[in-house]
Amino acid sequence: MLQDIWIYLATFLASVVTLLAGFGLATILTPVFALIYDVKLAILLVAVVHLCNNLFKFILFRKHINRSIIKKFGILSIAGAIAGALMQSFMISTTLKVFLGIVLIILGAGELLPPNVKFTVPKKFDLAGGFFSGFLGGLVGNQGAIRSAYLLNYNITKEEFIGTSTVIALAIDITRIPIYFSLQRDVFTQLPLEFFIVIVCALLGTIVGKQVLKLFSSSMFKKVVAGFVILIGIAFTFQILS
Repeated sequence: MLQDIWIYLATFLASVVTLLAGFGLATILTPVFALIYDVKLAILLVAVVHLCNNLFKFILFRKHINRSIIKKFGILSIAGAIAGALMQSFMISTTLKVFLGIVLIILGAGELLPPNVKFTVPKKFDLAGGFFSGFLGGLVGNQGAIRSAYLLNYNITKEEFIGTSTVIALAIDITRIPIYFSLQRDVFTQLPLEFFIVIVCALLGTIVGKQVLKLFSSSMFKKVVAGFVILIGIAFTFQILS
């Protein structure tokens, strides 16, 4: 019972953070689920929660979607998700996560620098960022940090940030989950009843997160996102190197 409460609480808090940062649900929940289930099954279960949460966020923010960014960034995310999901059955690259961690620290720090020394990733690299984001989503379930880091380059409102990020994440989820299911056909027999309560907790966290969002200006919101990007970059880097 205590174990279940811990999962529900972690899911709720992760959903609040995810609404504000554009990522975090899979990053937080995957290791929690991996303590109970096989790693590949944990990634699949978290992906289903991720999908349900993204569908709900899409309903909440569907009027704030920047279609031009999706055309540039989102399509290759799908291709990356397919490649990563197919590779997931063979390997999980620790070297890739170290590299990702270092990149995220650099990108997040760029947003926190004073305006006169601030640097951004040139938009011509958005296609690579889209593919890399999708690839990581398919491979290890951590897709959002690199996507959020790239979206910081755009002068968009906080609502556009969330709506656009949600559509891209949704496309990756819809792409990778059927591949996971095809590789783990017996998963339906392993789904516990408590899993559906986890989904409810994720949706409740999103509702609370939307209310918290009102407390932030657009500029402060971008700094909050940058801070989370740096934190996850540090976690990725030192988790492997330690």
